[in-house]
Amino acid sequence: MPGKIANAVQNIAIKMDQLEYIDNYFQGKLHSEEKADFEKKISEDPDFAEEVAFYISAMKAVNEEVVFEKKIRFRKLYDESKHTVIPNRRASIIKLWPAVAVAATIATLLIGYYFFTRADPPQQLAEQYIQRNLDKLGVQMGSVQDSLQIGLAFYNKGDFTEALQVFEAIALNGEKQIEATKYAGIVSLRLKKYDKALTYFSTLENYTGLYSNPGKFYHALTLLKRNEAGDETKARLLLQEVVDKNLEEKETARRWLENL
Repeated sequence: MPGKIANAVQNIAIKMDQLEYIDNYFQGKLHSEEKADFEKKISEDPDFAEEVAFYISAMKAVNEEVVFEKKIRFRKLYDESKHTVIPNRRASIIKLWPAVAVAATIATLLIGYYFFTRADPPQQLAEQYIQRNLDKLGVQMGSVQDSLQIGLAFYNKGDFTEALQVFEAIALNGEKQIEATKYAGIVSLRLKKYDKALTYFSTLENYTGLYSNPGKFYHALTLLKRNEAGDETKARLLLQEVVDKNLEEKETARRWLENL
């Protein structure tokens, strides 16, 4: 029995240290090397990624509870202030200040509550982007069509399986290997083959020397659409990289980070 108690105490201590470690990351208290280790751990340790996701969910829940309790308290103070007898003008000004402060605070809370609760769910953000930006892909007009253009034509007709076969063949060995890798990832995403899409986008984001590379953003997009345990946390980190490194879809990434 003493051994079990000691183990339980040790486990609690470890959990508290881990919680402090996660909290320090989101409070910006970690050094650059520590931050890099933290982000690497999320990618390599699914259990840790789930703990981080739980931390984020818990913080949101706490904020909601605090807002709810404050609304009740301020409403009570406001109701009490309306029934206060005002004996003279000077006293009325003094007594009105708490009511004004309460009303202003309630208004602030309601505005904050609106913006807090209006955030779109991760999958909804991803789906909206896909419908607006990936419903059709640009095809070059001309008398001669190469294999890439044939794949794009299949895609735009909704023949995703055929399009994927074309893009995968080019991605293995072809002059337009990088473009084909991007399109193979997009088609896989549309087919809900998320693991395959993540593989293609991870490959794409590692290509160097490109003028424009959406690989990291599409990687985050796929994680948000899949929405498994730890995916949102990983997507946040990727989106922050897109913003920090001024990569393609930087502004979209910035907006999403404000809503996640």
